[in-house]
Amino acid sequence: MTKEEIAQAIDAQSAENRVAETLPRDAVERMPVQTGFASIVTGVRRCGKSTLLAQWAERTRRSYLRVLFDDLRFVNFTTADFVLLGKIIAERQPSAIILDEVQDIEGWELFVNGLLTQGRQVLVTGSNAKMLSLDLGTKLTGRHLDLRMGPFTYSEFLRFTRQADSQEALRDYLVAGGFPSYLPMRNRLVLESLFNDIIYRDIVARYKLTNATPIRQLAAYLLQHIGTRLSPSRLKEAIHVASAKTVLDYFGYLTECCLLERLECFSESPKSRMLAQKKVYACDTGLVGVFERDPSGNVGHKLENLVYRVLRERGGDLTYFDSSAGECDFVRQSPLETEVVQVCWEVTDENREREIGGLVSALDRFGLSDGAIVTFSQEDETVVGGHVVRFVPFAEWCCA
Repeated sequence: MTKEEIAQAIDAQSAENRVAETLPRDAVERMPVQTGFASIVTGVRRCGKSTLLAQWAERTRRSYLRVLFDDLRFVNFTTADFVLLGKIIAERQPSAIILDEVQDIEGWELFVNGLLTQGRQVLVTGSNAKMLSLDLGTKLTGRHLDLRMGPFTYSEFLRFTRQADSQEALRDYLVAGGFPSYLPMRNRLVLESLFNDIIYRDIVARYKLTNATPIRQLAAYLLQHIGTRLSPSRLKEAIHVASAKTVLDYFGYLTECCLLERLECFSESPKSRMLAQKKVYACDTGLVGVFERDPSGNVGHKLENLVYRVLRERGGDLTYFDSSAGECDFVRQSPLETEVVQVCWEVTDENREREIGGLVSALDRFGLSDGAIVTFSQEDETVVGGHVVRFVPFAEWCCA
């Protein structure tokens, strides 16, 4: 590309993406910005990463130059063209530089490192979790701060759809999810198109797969089995491939593009933790419904998916706990606290012993006096084996 072509593409993008008003994202408060460090924001495509950075720039009154590399106008952009982009930045002198979806341009880390050396504020977005890998840290010599974001949280969903918290609103969120581009019209084709973009653009094209069918089948299968234990052998049978390694490779691709995340079983033994069955959770419950005949179903596992996202955002090491006394859905450990959480749509006489037993087994193991069973709307409290067990509605729990 020529310098003029790059400048014209940047100006055209700026004009096209000038939005008068957008919903303020909660993550703006957590933007990891510090002089001398690149801010790296990753998340599934179309979850609002670019909007978040624009909101941050406007909030801090920063002038910024934004380049969206996932654009046909930059299809011929190569490593050598970073020199020309650097000249444009030097001429315009923006307060901040935003590089959107830059991960597929070889050498981008070195370019960012050069900008940091010049004392510039750099913010980077990408839909590939590999950007947060050890390799990134090495190339940027540890000069980056990371933020993982997703589609709208429940509180953001309520503000965007102008609803008050209610059982109907929570059900709506479970089914619709939180992708900003889907919610205004609720056109199912938007979610189907998003899923296809993730599979074909973020995986098939990026990893040069010759056959998209197995990875597509695996993604669909995993989205239909959120919150359940899975093993490579079981997944191999589900998508009809001969090698367990292929399954593991595909699963890695799906997590790298932020479509899915895996949850390991708690163990003090690294080997046992590695070999134990994993659970999987989706970036958004709306995408889960793409493969359901009745998207309003499977509410229990969707509620569990929401709890997973909240706990992941709170930080710390997140696992599930399994013992002879039962299973507890989540254990979150941070330097300051340990939190154990069970999830159940509704605690009944039929499942009460199982749900409480799993939670209490985790409370015993971690020496905690109380824990929560997050429900759809049920609220109660009981004492079992000296432990306080609280039944807390999701809407109340997620805001605590």
